[in-house]
Amino acid sequence: MSTIISYGIALPHFRIEDSILNPKGKKGVMKAVCYTDEDIITLAYEATKDIPKGTIDGIFFATSTPVFQNRYHASYLADLLNLNQGILALDFTAGSRSGTDALLLAHEFIDTGKYNNILVVAADVVFPETGKELTAPFGHGVCALLLSNEKGNTEITTARSFSSALAEEFTYKLNDIQYDPRFSRDAGFKNNVSFSLKNIVKNPKTIDAVILNSLYARMAGGIFAKEGFEESQFAKDTLTSKIGNTGSAHALLLLINELENGKKNILLADYTNGTNYFEIKSTGAPKKKLLQEQLSSFDLINSYQDYLLIKKAGDFKSSQYSTKEMFSSEMMAEREKDTLLYLKGFKCEECGTIYYLKSTRCKKCKCDKFSIVQLNKTGTVYTLTNEHYFPASFPPIAMLVIDLDGGGRITVQQTDTMFPDKNNITIGSKVKLVLRKMIENDAKPNYFWKAISNE
Repeated sequence: MSTIISYGIALPHFRIEDSILNPKGKKGVMKAVCYTDEDIITLAYEATKDIPKGTIDGIFFATSTPVFQNRYHASYLADLLNLNQGILALDFTAGSRSGTDALLLAHEFIDTGKYNNILVVAADVVFPETGKELTAPFGHGVCALLLSNEKGNTEITTARSFSSALAEEFTYKLNDIQYDPRFSRDAGFKNNVSFSLKNIVKNPKTIDAVILNSLYARMAGGIFAKEGFEESQFAKDTLTSKIGNTGSAHALLLLINELENGKKNILLADYTNGTNYFEIKSTGAPKKKLLQEQLSSFDLINSYQDYLLIKKAGDFKSSQYSTKEMFSSEMMAEREKDTLLYLKGFKCEECGTIYYLKSTRCKKCKCDKFSIVQLNKTGTVYTLTNEHYFPASFPPIAMLVIDLDGGGRITVQQTDTMFPDKNNITIGSKVKLVLRKMIENDAKPNYFWKAISNE
């Protein structure tokens, strides 16, 4: 048995309505869309940055849209989070069921007693082909769950997986394969769900909410009814109309949604070329509803042209995508990681003045002895200027000099500036630091801190 003791959510700040993506789309139905300098790495960091990390001994990263090849996203994120070196770090990249694949394996590993706390992260960012935004499921987002052997309010009591040889759609040698739906959905989805459901739930009446995450969920009503379930037990997917289908993160986000709604006995079924099942018992809703907070805070992209600009910058699989080689030194980044990545500053032992970058002597009292301190990620803009030369989708870039709360001064770019009137940062503005790509299409992974409004 494992327990979900903490969770994190990261949804992009920007949404676009289906009616903007296509004249036939519905107004009010939205997709969550990453900004030009966001990807699964930055979203994963945002979702996990506030999760307690002291005793994490494993990290699983699930995605169907990896940014790296021959490099583990789990290891990379573990380094960003400053977790202990050498912990178990695994990637799950088979498809949209990867999120619950990782959750199931984390549960099994903890159940054996060999691991105590495993962080599961599911993240997907994909842009459909132009003109197919309504027919191809997409939406950007990340869900992170910290599983533990400690006692808690939310326990995973059962976790099982049932494989299926037949897949309704998949990619083979770069070709998208789709079998005849009249055959494949019976032989694949219906057959697998019918078989597996008979072997998973002993008493359907005890379930408060049934979550079925599948593109074919509407076909399953009769199957569940035969096993004793009632229509009133099914949880409605209210997320797809608000943020789209978030791929490998979607099943986990649906679970969080029901937990925040106070459901206590949940059956989660996640189907893609097989079904993962979980029975989850909770004693009450979380005090802080992180998903609901992010669902209610967003800016709308109001033109298809702006969406295409974001897609061009963010869709690294597009034929129009071209990279730019900017100066970056892996050796310097590794050597100065404590300062550049973990925001460790230097405090003068004589007068207490705090510096972001180390100085030979304190500029205030001339002392040459410093101790290391953790800097804050919030502050006030001291001054700023616009940079017209640096490559960007929405120039110019505002460069901000920020006095961090508690001490230290840092210079960073402003981000999320597609609509300047909604992101009007001036001298004296309160801001916070977020991890983003340094430039949208750098040839190397080059993540650093940028600033957004904190007012």
